[in-house]
Amino acid sequence: MIEFWDIPKLFIAFFIILPAVSLVHELGHVFIAKLLGAKNVKIIIGSGRILVDNRYFEIRKYYFYYGYCYFENIYDESRWRNLFIYSGGILGNILSSCVVIYIVTSQALVPTIFTYQFLYFSLYYVFFALLPMSYPDGNYSDGKIIYHLLKRNHTLLQQKQFQLWFDEDEKSWRLSSESEEEFEQLEDYDEAYEKALQRARASRPSKLEVIKKNTSHFEIFPRNPI
Repeated sequence: MIEFWDIPKLFIAFFIILPAVSLVHELGHVFIAKLLGAKNVKIIIGSGRILVDNRYFEIRKYYFYYGYCYFENIYDESRWRNLFIYSGGILGNILSSCVVIYIVTSQALVPTIFTYQFLYFSLYYVFFALLPMSYPDGNYSDGKIIYHLLKRNHTLLQQKQFQLWFDEDEKSWRLSSESEEEFEQLEDYDEAYEKALQRARASRPSKLEVIKKNTSHFEIFPRNPI
């Protein structure tokens, strides 16, 4: 029977326990990625406006929603490295669940609703991470990446290159890619930049180079371990 005091526990579950499980999942990816030589590894928790941002972590407004990470220096063709990295989150959730179960069964920790919630959400993460499915935001589940890698299919990991630059002759912004020399031409920079972002995000994993006033910067949209 659900009682009134169970409601605050549900809030704790969704706003504290679930983000903690998400963090464990991403740490699993990051731990293996670092072991295999990845660089510029970063964990992002949540979505929406950025609240905290440093070299290793990024926390966003809706921190309880989901998490992901990105890294560089691991080639798309590195089949076994990518297999281990994309399996890392699942292994992290399984190992952390085993640790909690061991601590509880050894009576070093008294079981509470929060330990049950941790185990529940951990298994929830494992189940949905293993499902070979596509997400609405353009990403794929870890399971789908792993499935394709086991089939020696690297297409889901191959990064597309995009470039936004100003054509002095035509006096317009051009958006080009490695597969299409020119597929967009716009006069307004803000409109061109928004279209560039949309195109790059929809084609992840991708890298967008924005060249403006003799300077350039890259924006990376990786196929993230989620």
